Amino acid sequence: MGKTSRIRNIISGILIALVVLEAFDFFGGYDFVKAAVYQPTSEMETIIGNLGLTGRGERTLKATRPELETREVFNEKCDSHNVEVYVLGCYQTGEDIIHLYDVDEGELDGVKESTAAHELLHAVYHRLPFWAKNSLNENLKKYYESLDDESEIKESMKLYNDVDFYDELHSRLGTEVKNLPIELEKHYDGIFNDQDKIVEFFEKYSSTFKKYEQETKELGEKIEKLKTEIDVEEKRLETLSDELNTKIKDYNNRVDTKNYASVDAIIKEGDNLRAAVNSANAAYDSLNEKIKEYNNMISEYNNSVIRTNQIYDSINSNSNNLNMITN
Repeated sequence: MGKTSRIRNIISGILIALVVLEAFDFFGGYDFVKAAVYQPTSEMETIIGNLGLTGRGERTLKATRPELETREVFNEKCDSHNVEVYVLGCYQTGEDIIHLYDVDEGELDGVKESTAAHELLHAVYHRLPFWAKNSLNENLKKYYESLDDESEIKESMKLYNDVDFYDELHSRLGTEVKNLPIELEKHYDGIFNDQDKIVEFFEKYSSTFKKYEQETKELGEKIEKLKTEIDVEEKRLETLSDELNTKIKDYNNRVDTKNYASVDAIIKEGDNLRAAVNSANAAYDSLNEKIKEYNNMISEYNNSVIRTNQIYDSINSNSNNLNMITN
């Protein structure tokens, strides 16, 4: 056997060995061992149970030894220090570990399950052999291109580079979208017994988050509208008051100097001025009611901001609070 043939055989042997090892990993060979020694906390055990995973899905998740972390530990483990982006979990490929932010907020029910499922899908994607990954990427791409340009997923996916794009898209679609094409459904069915249930975890917590955000936004818009109305009315009444004061001063001067055509005429003019004053006072009363409503709305807005900030704080380990309005 020539030297070239021996080298070719060695290379072929190495490639075959790599393929065998990758296939072994794909079918869960290493995960059986890692999952067997993993000891989840009681809360983590509940989260895993709530996900309704297939044997492969549960084995993969346990093999990554998912941990619920406090804010400080999570930020360091996941290198999360960007206040503009909320990060709920991370999958570290090198250590093959999933870290989950321990969100402490009762109204965000489902956030831990949704995050665990999202990070699990990163681990699943990482384990795919190249031939399975290429096929999956084609199906992910086909569905992604069918989305409207204004869709939330398409907008957010613009942040990812080519290296991470399909990995992230794989996790987003699997946890956020129901009724996927059959090819993708079959793929996710290998991980979740009910992928719709996984999406519902996401919908449940994200709708709560969006609800508070939307309520605060709408209340802020109402405040701005009412403030504009108050400003316009204040200017109108200031002008009206100046005009009435001028007319009243002139009227009083003419009464004092008896500079009027007749008693009936001056009495009628006085009655008209009193009616105008009463009308202006009623307008001021109405304005004061609007100002009270405005102040109450500011108080309500600030309470809403406080609650929204609590939601931000609970979901974002590096949250930026909204600013309150001062009157």
